[in-house]
Amino acid sequence: MPYPGPMNGDRLEFEIEHENTPLKDRPDWPLPSFDARDWAEAFVERANLDPAFATDKGIMIGWFANALMRGYDEGVQAGCAGEASTGSRP
Repeated sequence: MPYPGPMNGDRLEFEIEHENTPLKDRPDWPLPSFDARDWAEAFVERANLDPAFATDKGIMIGWFANALMRGYDEGVQAGCAGEASTGSRP
């Protein structure tokens, strides 16, 4: 399975191409989501297509690392937004 999202700085082109694509139909789904239910739903869909998906350690590490980092990125973004609005830094 090829990497589902943009690589090497192609984010703008990717976003333009998928501007009107519903979130769950985008090839990078569930990467844009911060909701664990979306990650679980996408995981089950992929595991149903290939049962070995859920037992491959490398896939599992990548899957959960992406989910954890998405949460981290959300927190960093929220922190940066607070800094921008108040002008303060920790």
